[in-house]
Amino acid sequence: MSDWPAITTEEVPWHLRDEDAYLIPKSRRRKITSTYQAAIPAEIRHARPQLSAELTERLADARMRLARFDEHQNSLPFNLPSLLLRSESAASSQIENLTSSARNIALAELSPSAPSNALVIAGNIDAMRCALNLEDALTADGIQQIHRQLLKKTALDFAGKLRDEQVWVGGTPYSPHGALFVPPVPGRVDACLNDLCAFAQTEEVDPIAKAALAHAQFETIHPFLDGNGRTGRTLLHRMLRSDGVLLHATVPISAGLLHDIDDYMSALSSYQQGDPMLIVEQVCDAIDLAMVVGQKTSQTIAELVGDWRARMQERTGSRIFGLPALLVEQPVVNSDYVANELEITRRAATSIINRACEYGILKPLGNMRRGDFYQAPELIAILDEISSMAGIRRLVAGA
Repeated sequence: MSDWPAITTEEVPWHLRDEDAYLIPKSRRRKITSTYQAAIPAEIRHARPQLSAELTERLADARMRLARFDEHQNSLPFNLPSLLLRSESAASSQIENLTSSARNIALAELSPSAPSNALVIAGNIDAMRCALNLEDALTADGIQQIHRQLLKKTALDFAGKLRDEQVWVGGTPYSPHGALFVPPVPGRVDACLNDLCAFAQTEEVDPIAKAALAHAQFETIHPFLDGNGRTGRTLLHRMLRSDGVLLHATVPISAGLLHDIDDYMSALSSYQQGDPMLIVEQVCDAIDLAMVVGQKTSQTIAELVGDWRARMQERTGSRIFGLPALLVEQPVVNSDYVANELEITRRAATSIINRACEYGILKPLGNMRRGDFYQAPELIAILDEISSMAGIRRLVAGA
């Protein structure tokens, strides 16, 4: 049972331009009427979900396990949160059918000449970092900053701008008629976002449930022309950070949602009809899976970093021992990047890279015309495994 408000709809005029009509097949054109139904998202700033005792207990248990995970990751000698953030960004992009190799995504963070899909997904990493680093309470301006970072590498002129035209989900590209969901008209977006941000400040709702509900409300508003799903999933992490659930670590929640996309989409639809329980349960399920991925990845990376250090024959205190932790954060590097991060000369950085190649830690990226880049293939393989649906399922099955 729940008293969560459902969306309503309004009838909106639809104008089909004569110059566009002849491009549309007759069978489609007959279904395009002079009006369509657009959603009116319910106001939620004062809404409070009625959670079952079982779900309330499950949420409390998830918070406790996340706190333990967060504390452990913060104690590690390498930055696992940065690596898991990459996994989260890749999985979130896969939900939108955007894929690329971990190698190319890492390259895209250093080179604008990386493949286009990799640049888009690297933008997701930038958006996640932006969301996690916002200092003030969640605002519409903050959400626009996140979106701007998401699309910055693609140079789209609507990056960070609230939409000024109608969008819809599913159906045909010709009109909103027959769409699976039609978000609100542009004139309602600003007020809807302010309402969402007001709800995000409440302290009366379990923080995991609140993050799930805010995410679903954001997807209902669909405030941008593109990138709504990826932006909305960054808000899950932003709210868990701001509410103190995860202070240091990042867990790949999108990897959990990717595990069963149909259930995720169904939960969003149920939310819009006034049933918020399914999306809260979906996020709980995703967190459970994300922690399995995070814990197993942490163990694997710790073993790999230990193996790398054992290969190194340099004297104690050599700057090369700073390379493993650097690679966990950025598994594709060049001499300039290593020099800057380790605060050494470019010549010294080149020497370290050459030694790392001799140890089998790094290898040249291949026949690249974008500069001399090097990858950590063993680390890239781990990232590819935790950033794909098949890899995630293998990981969970072996847990």
